[in-house]
Amino acid sequence: MKIIYNGKVYLQREEFSEAILVDSGRIVKTGSSKDLLNELPSGAEKIDAGGALILPAFSDSHLHMMSMGRRAQGIECTGAKSFDEVVKRGKDIIAKNKPRPGSYLRGGGLNPDLFSAGEKRSITKDDLDKISTEHPVIISRHCGHIVFCNTLALKMAGLLDSAPDIEGGTVEKDPSGRPTGVFKENANSLVYKPVPDPTIEDAKDYLRYSVKHAHSLGITSVGSQDSGGDDFDWVKRAYNELYDEYRSEGRPGLRVTLQCGIGLSEEALDAQLARTAEHGKYNEKIGAKLLTLWEDSDWGIFLKAGSIKIFADGTLGGHTAWMRQPFKDKSDTSGYPLMDPTMLERFVIKAARGGMQVVIHAIGDAAMDACLDSFEKVTEPGRNPLRHGIIHCQLTRQDILERMAKNQILALVQPIFLADDIHVLESRVGQEHALTSYAWASMERLGIPVSYGTDAPISGLDPIPCIEWAVARRNTKDPSSKSYNEKENVDVYTAVDAYTMGSAHANLDDDRLGRIAQGMLADFTFLDRDIFTIPIEDIHKAKVLRTICAGETVYQS
Repeated sequence: MKIIYNGKVYLQREEFSEAILVDSGRIVKTGSSKDLLNELPSGAEKIDAGGALILPAFSDSHLHMMSMGRRAQGIECTGAKSFDEVVKRGKDIIAKNKPRPGSYLRGGGLNPDLFSAGEKRSITKDDLDKISTEHPVIISRHCGHIVFCNTLALKMAGLLDSAPDIEGGTVEKDPSGRPTGVFKENANSLVYKPVPDPTIEDAKDYLRYSVKHAHSLGITSVGSQDSGGDDFDWVKRAYNELYDEYRSEGRPGLRVTLQCGIGLSEEALDAQLARTAEHGKYNEKIGAKLLTLWEDSDWGIFLKAGSIKIFADGTLGGHTAWMRQPFKDKSDTSGYPLMDPTMLERFVIKAARGGMQVVIHAIGDAAMDACLDSFEKVTEPGRNPLRHGIIHCQLTRQDILERMAKNQILALVQPIFLADDIHVLESRVGQEHALTSYAWASMERLGIPVSYGTDAPISGLDPIPCIEWAVARRNTKDPSSKSYNEKENVDVYTAVDAYTMGSAHANLDDDRLGRIAQGMLADFTFLDRDIFTIPIEDIHKAKVLRTICAGETVYQS
């Protein structure tokens, strides 16, 4: 048994205690430091919180663990202010890592919309040739739905002179019909085909980085899409081998609910449903069948297959979000669906009959319409027992929000996305639609189950900036900035609850995570300041002092 005392322990809105008793990885009791210290057996471990704010550990409701670790080894383009800066970063990586000629050089986070020098435009093969002509270079846009590649990458993929049409995707071509090096949505697969698959050891390295990074930010649980279908057993093996290593070292890993991608493959969907039917167990508290893949008798479940992940559309930044009306700044397109709506409905119905949650990436209003049309076939007013949900929910309208509320469709949102999208939102969709978008307060008022996350590595993993954007809706580091559509701001309690209880609910973990209460797993994060009372503009200054998972310290500053 151990005690954590002398802290400000968040229990629920405006309710706090001072101390927590923990035994065998679970919470025994909360109360005053004096009372619980008196109950402590002799020789028990004591952790003095030093007045820190203690929250339930953060839970990110949607990200990509493998991609986050892989991207950390490539060209990081986030924050680049010009294409010249991107070229320099690429050359620096080559100079540092000295990759052999012909080996792939990958990167991410490129966002030409935020360039402050030079042109704001798509990047072509000729541009990326400035990084290297000896290495095939592939860099994804900030949103992850568009990739840019150099001439050698096109040549390696057999796409130098032509490229086939791809359902739900676009290959940009010059006037002569030759690919320019810009690929969108499902067409991305064309340029990735010759890229060598990572080994199991590579995958474990990616995950090792991501677990450590998450712990340093106070996160102990996530919903992660790492599998695209056929690679499910490979992904499972990488996690299991890594978590076995952690167990032998006496330290917990990260609790992961796999959001199992299936692409456009009904075979992949059938395979996942078959696994769950054969090996899954029905959880009465959760109301769904869960396939546990790694568990410890004391620490609890650390890996499970929880949901089917589907893509309905693309992104705002890439003009590939599926809209009811054409984009204001690109009137020749209203985006497009990545999956035929009839197929989407069939997949949702089949997954629901198999007892599995479905979470769908949807950003545009037309995409959310299609999601709700499908979900309404398997839910009813006030009842969504499998917790089907929409990831992102960005370009909403009032009627969409009301439909979500009626059938309790989950919203897995990323408030930090507004930090980038605020610069292009109105120019893309117009002011009227913009004012009904990123509608986090409206979601809460309507009673939609909301969870927060980052979609890392699309955005940085840190929950603190995400919370601040939900509360402030502005760049608080700039004193001249103003809240965008202030009526959609939420308070700090709401934001913290969405990042703890809300995400636990979305990730099918709320029977054991998300709250500091008797019987729950002992997962906590310690902050160096009280974000409930400090000025909003200071929230981003909060730092994680310690992260505890299953009663064990996994990070300490």
